[in-house]
Amino acid sequence: MTPESPPLDEEAVRGMVRDLQPNWRVDTIDPIEYGLDYVAVLKVETPDGNCEAVLKAATADHSDPATVRAEPRLFELFGRDTDVPVPTVHGYRDHHEDYPAPFSLTEYVAGENYEGAVGNLDTAVRERTLRDAGRYLAPLHERGSYDRAGRIGVRDGEMRVLDGDGHTATDAFHDWLLAAAEHTLDCLADGGYFSEMADDRERFADLVPDLRSSLADAIPDLSDPERLTYCHKDYRYGNFLVDPETGAIQAVLDWGIVVAAPPSFNLASAESLLLSPDADPPARTAALRETFRSAYADARDDWTFDESTRERMRLYRLTCRLDAMACLPLWHEDATPAERDERAAEHRAFVAEYLDE
Repeated sequence: MTPESPPLDEEAVRGMVRDLQPNWRVDTIDPIEYGLDYVAVLKVETPDGNCEAVLKAATADHSDPATVRAEPRLFELFGRDTDVPVPTVHGYRDHHEDYPAPFSLTEYVAGENYEGAVGNLDTAVRERTLRDAGRYLAPLHERGSYDRAGRIGVRDGEMRVLDGDGHTATDAFHDWLLAAAEHTLDCLADGGYFSEMADDRERFADLVPDLRSSLADAIPDLSDPERLTYCHKDYRYGNFLVDPETGAIQAVLDWGIVVAAPPSFNLASAESLLLSPDADPPARTAALRETFRSAYADARDDWTFDESTRERMRLYRLTCRLDAMACLPLWHEDATPAERDERAAEHRAFVAEYLDE
């Protein structure tokens, strides 16, 4: 847990649960030492018997309450209307006078988190996880239709594309994408999104001018994307709970970074996070990519990975790589300097390959 996310005392946790479920009694509280916000697994007694639940509260400075409010509503939406595995929602509060809010109480789902450890998965198990990931992403893109691009959150009780307050929404997705990429490059010039955590604030600064010029030329020339739908921009192993025996995804978590964007952008983002071409041989990466794409296409009758879609995805993956570069200080906070240098070298190789084409 980072310094921006102070722990809640037990009295507050019990009070928050009581506020949402007056007839529940908390037996044990097990905070999860991961992520920016406060998250704890609770053992509780309910009128229907004992169970486990998860309490999540926005306590970090980097968390936007408007987007945090969307998560339990999205759990409810996709849990009700699709087969996407999401936790059952036991209650949530957008605001509260006494406790940090938004906060929510959801079902605890068993499963393993394989972020950074996919190499430990058996081949068949990993392929099952990729198939499930493709199959469960498809329903997001069949629901919701927005006329503006940008992050989705809840304001005045309504889920919508945000604007103002640091969010820039636009009618044209590629205008939004270019503005987002330029913001990322500005951050990379000074250490990334979490520059205060960076051990080398100029690690990628030399790449910024060429990337800025290339993206300014390339993004406006892309073909028009599809309609804007729900896109889970943090669709990665760290947000899946997986059955280690079968590879089946038991739950898709962390819906705090959902944007209105075209499906091809979400596919590119997911592939960037789920595939490891830096670690896997090229043939293995290609096979896993085909597994993911085939499962997705099979779940959507009207979808094909045509040439224009693949071309857009290629450029979208570069913008996703910039996000990963800007997140390096946070994602690899506990890595050794040599390990961070290795990740940085992988990022540089990816960028160089793109710029040299």
